[in-house]
This record gives sequence, structure tokens and C-alpha cells, in this order.
Amino acid sequence: MNAVLIAAWPRGTTWARRYGLPLAGAAVLGAYLLLDAGWREAAKAALVFLLGGYPLLRLAHPVAQRIGYRLWCAAFAVDLALKGFLIALYQTKPDTVLVLDAIGNTSVDESLEFFNQYGLLIAQFLLAGLLLFAALLYLRADGERLRHARARWAVGLLVIFVGLHANPTFRRANPLLFWPNQLTQYQRFQDKIEQIDEKRLLAERKLPEWQPTYVGPARNTVVLVIGESTNRWNWQLYGYPRATTPQLLRETADAVVFQDVISGASGTVASFRLMLTPAEVDRPLDDEAEPSVLLLAKAAGYKTYWISNQHDRYINPRFAAEADVVRIVNSGGSRGDRKLDEGVLPPWEEALRDDAPRKLIVVHLLGAHPHYEMRSPPEYKRFSGIDDPVIEQMRKDERSTWVRLQRNSYDNAMLYQDAVIARLLRSFKADDDSGSGAFLYTSDHAQEVGHTRDFAGHTLSEPGVTVPFFVWLSKAPDARTDAQLEGRPFQTDLLDWTVLDLARIRTRFDVPHLALLGEQFRPQTRFVGDLPYTPSRRRHD
Repeated sequence: MNAVLIAAWPRGTTWARRYGLPLAGAAVLGAYLLLDAGWREAAKAALVFLLGGYPLLRLAHPVAQRIGYRLWCAAFAVDLALKGFLIALYQTKPDTVLVLDAIGNTSVDESLEFFNQYGLLIAQFLLAGLLLFAALLYLRADGERLRHARARWAVGLLVIFVGLHANPTFRRANPLLFWPNQLTQYQRFQDKIEQIDEKRLLAERKLPEWQPTYVGPARNTVVLVIGESTNRWNWQLYGYPRATTPQLLRETADAVVFQDVISGASGTVASFRLMLTPAEVDRPLDDEAEPSVLLLAKAAGYKTYWISNQHDRYINPRFAAEADVVRIVNSGGSRGDRKLDEGVLPPWEEALRDDAPRKLIVVHLLGAHPHYEMRSPPEYKRFSGIDDPVIEQMRKDERSTWVRLQRNSYDNAMLYQDAVIARLLRSFKADDDSGSGAFLYTSDHAQEVGHTRDFAGHTLSEPGVTVPFFVWLSKAPDARTDAQLEGRPFQTDLLDWTVLDLARIRTRFDVPHLALLGEQFRPQTRFVGDLPYTPSRRRHD
């Protein structure tokens, strides 16, 4: 049947010749939706197909027209088959760490075993690609008719087609650009990982120089929960008028809630490289060749865990690989990840139940990573569509409708994060029978969501670094000490010293005045980018 359709495509039916290109675009949209690529990815693929296919069908030479259009259709058919297979088998996409590692670390024999094991599934998606290819050829529009259409339409669409490729998400939707680039990325990634592995060996060789020593009680558990893109200005816990953290208001009543903390960077990777290593904002160094918090903890006798809802292409090979136990619950790896953070709860409970006397548990959440609307389930969409004082203030500040919608979605994510973080903290308290434990939460960085300008997203300015930060201790400080601690200004590039202090680990290179809860703590100059940071007098809107 496929061969018959391909042989018949130059003639087609009257309706196919007249409306073929829009129908072909609809076929692309439907095919990508069927493989669960999501509305955004499917719509972008269909738009790129239409805008690229129209100029091809206007080519004057019939042979060039047919060859060009057939190649264009084939590219989308192959793209569909490959992406559909990966989503069906791994719920992931081609540019994730899972796929990158598999390609770079698989032998010929393992590849043959893989094809043998999943041969039937591979055949199904090859058939799906062939069917899409046949459908696109059959629905080909009348090239003769298009060649006589107004030239300015073709020129205009071609300009739009080229212009859209300035956006990286549209470049990803073009198979002729995505896959060649992806092959290059596979090789670059493997080269980078090999470098990380080599530098990790250098870092491990430096551990004797550091002389990490545990000086605490027989049992101790330290938890570091790192959120994503979370701005404390949107937490009810810090005075925000919306009820975004009702559970944490209760759970942190006996915690130290720090009021003036900013992140070391406004991006995830840069922030992690500062938080978990000796690198500092004003003291750059080759952090990959230095012992991280996890390596120092292991050397001091801790069992280490890395539980993550992010399949990050750098952080997991860099830091998760250093842990004794690694649980990555998200196999996505893009802005379109839909895995909810509650997925970390089962491995979290397993880690708590582990009877190791000393444990360092790092939990990396997906938090409020854009797109915000994907970061909470339906029952937490409580701020969607409401018109309250927050929205009224944003109108007065001349924030656009889109930014106001983003704020509502962002606050829904805050409410859901409240439930997840509170659940982690409650279970930690219930499990804390040793009387020597610490639970620390902060975020890698924050987001601007209409706070100071009409914009939503990453920003290297105050809204992009203003993060929540709290610590729950088995032995809570007295009220006077608590109040003094909460007012301490801090930047998370120094977080490693605080974590080591909570873990009761001493090293040869200790800097006591950088440990946030220590008696010798001294505030340091903080930076946002290259500029010293002074907190603004921020109103909660």
C-alpha cells in the first residue's frame, strides 16, 4: 500500500492537490501528538514543516521540486520514528543524558542485543514513519498551482521560516538542523564527560590534603534539598499575600528561616558548581578538579545519596555520579519535562530507612522550572484565573496579560512545592530518632515573574537570585539565637562550608567564618554578576 501511495502522489485527488499542504501540516501535527510529544512540540514541528515545504513546492524545476519535497517529508518521518521510539521506551527525548550516555557507552555487541530485544517496537515506529512519509507525499499540493501564486507570499513565508530559526526551540523542530547538531552534541558530551571523569580522579587524589574528619555523634543525617527557579518573594512564608506555603508556615515554626539569602548565580549549572565546591563568586577556580561536598562526606564516612527529578546533562554526570546511591526519577531533560516532584518521595523514603549511621542525602527538585504551568497537578491550580490584589497590583505596574498569567502559573507551582517540601521535612522529623540531624532547603536560583519589570524568566538581577533558605535542626536554637541567625546575609556560593559544618566534618582548609550557622560567621560581600549586591526595600505584590 505504501508503494502504491508513493507512485500515485504526483497526481493525487482534486482536494489533495488544492489543500494538500495544510492537510500535510495537520498530518504532522497529529502524528507528533499521537507519539505524546506534547502540543508545543507538535505545533512547532507542523509549523516548521509548512513554512519549509511551501518554498520547496514553488521550485520551477519539477525534478528539483519533487526531490526537495520528498527529502523534506522523509526528514520529518525519520524524526517522528526516532522520537516516538524514545518516548515509548524511555519516556525521554534524544538530547537527554540517558540517550547521550547510551550512545557513548554502548559496544557493538550491546547494540545488537538492544535491536534484538526491541526489534518489534523498532519495526512499529519505522512503519509509523513510513506511513507518515506516504501520507505527506499523497497530500502534496499542486506545485504548478503554487508556482503561479503571488511570489510575495513565498518570500514572506520564507522570511518567517528563516526568522523562526533564531529561536532554539524552532531549530529543534527542524529535523535537518536538529539531528546533525545532535550527532555533534553526542560527541561533545562524551568528550566533556571523559574530562569530568579525569578531573574527578584529580579531585579524589586531593582528598588526603583536605584530611576530612568526622567529629560528631555516632549517628547523623544531613539533608540538602535544592529547589529550582524558586523566588522567596512568592512564598507566603516570607510575607507574600497569596497562600502559597500554608504547610511550610506550620512545618518551619521550629526552623531557622533566613530572610536575606541570594544565590551565587542565576543559572542552574553555575549555581551548583558554586554551592557544592570550594569555588566562590569572587574566587573562581577549576572546581571540577577540587573535592566536592559529596566526595568530602564520603571520605569522612558518610553514605551519600543523590535523588533527583532533573535529568540534567551536566549536573548528574558531574555530581550525582559521586554519590553512593543515585536515583534519577526523571528521564526527560528539557523545558517540557512533565514529571512532578512527588516522584522523589519513594526513593526519599528508602534513603531515610537506610540504617547507615551517617547519611548525606541530596534531593534535587524540578521546582518551578519553566514552563511554570507544567510544575503542578490540576488540584494545585488554585491561582489560575483569579483576580486578586496581586493581579490588581500587577495591572497598576503595567504588567502584560501574558506575564500576569505566568505569575498565576508560577504561584501554582509554589503551592505544589510547598506540599512536596513539607512532606520531605515532616518525614525527616518523624525519622529523626538520633537527635543529631539537619534539613536544609534552598533553591539554585530564582525567577523574575513580573516583580520588577514586564518579563517572566531567568534574569541576572535581584529577582533572579532572591531565594528561600531555611534549616531545621534536631536541636533547635533558642529564640534569641534563632532571631540572630535569621537576619544573617548570605550567598549560596558559600553553601559548601555550611553543609560540611552541619555534617560535623572538619578539614585542613576549614574557613569557620563562612559557615552560616557557626559562631564565627562573618557576612561577606555579595555579588549579582560583577556588581556588589545591596538588597532593595521590596514590597510583596
